[in-house]
Amino acid sequence: MVSYRCYVLDAEEHILQAHDLDCEGDDQVETLAQDLLSQDPYHRSVEVWRATRRIVKVERDASLNIRLTRRSQRANRLLGSPI
Repeated sequence: MVSYRCYVLDAEEHILQAHDLDCEGDDQVETLAQDLLSQDPYHRSVEVWRATRRIVKVERDASLNIRLTRRSQRANRLLGSPI
């Protein structure tokens, strides 16, 4: 199991809620982040972190569609984060 922290954000990127999750891996936590975002139409995005590394950001756009933003491997190398 891997420990993650999910932050539910408002439109101004302020943290509304935080959730600690233990999952099998990144794919499972992405699905749970999408579920968290879909629970409330006022939530704008969810960021998932593993320690100091952002795994994924799930966002709701103006038309209420949900999209994922993953940090690229290149960005990880530039910031010195392990891949």
